[in-house]
Amino acid sequence: MSYFSSLTSSKSSTSRLPHNTITEEDLVSATCKKTLYFQLCVSSLRSDPQSQTSDLRGLAVIALNLSIENGVKALSYINNLMSEAAYKGSQLASTDLSDCVDVYSDAIQNLQDSVQALNDMSFYTVQSFVSAAMTDSETCEDGFKEVNGFSSPLTEQSHHFSQLCSNFLAITTLLH
Repeated sequence: MSYFSSLTSSKSSTSRLPHNTITEEDLVSATCKKTLYFQLCVSSLRSDPQSQTSDLRGLAVIALNLSIENGVKALSYINNLMSEAAYKGSQLASTDLSDCVDVYSDAIQNLQDSVQALNDMSFYTVQSFVSAAMTDSETCEDGFKEVNGFSSPLTEQSHHFSQLCSNFLAITTLLH
């Protein structure tokens, strides 16, 4: 499932990584060296076969797509947990999870809104949307921290989501 039908990769994109010194096959590694989560960046970008022939803008598109897909998977996981919590009669967990559904829905919408901003090369807007998405996942985690004796079942998913978003932001800074 791709959210980028209107977002295309341009082979003539501007970047801070000079194409004359970097071969196409190591553009992923060179790009990921500029992120906070190098291993995740390399493995996630290379999981998409298009990364082999993408320029820097194409890698940004892939990174954004991966962030959106991860947010959708996290939302699905939360909905499954809510069903289990309701089945087990855990009102407290169900309330926290319901809040997480709301904030992850907002996070996904923020990332989807950043598609057009990236297409328009409006990097400040991209940064605002993606930062808001990262804050949304943190808000979900914070809801569980407020409850004594209850730990979040979403910590791993939230952390992974934030790392993917962080990598995407780092890649977009190389575009301008």
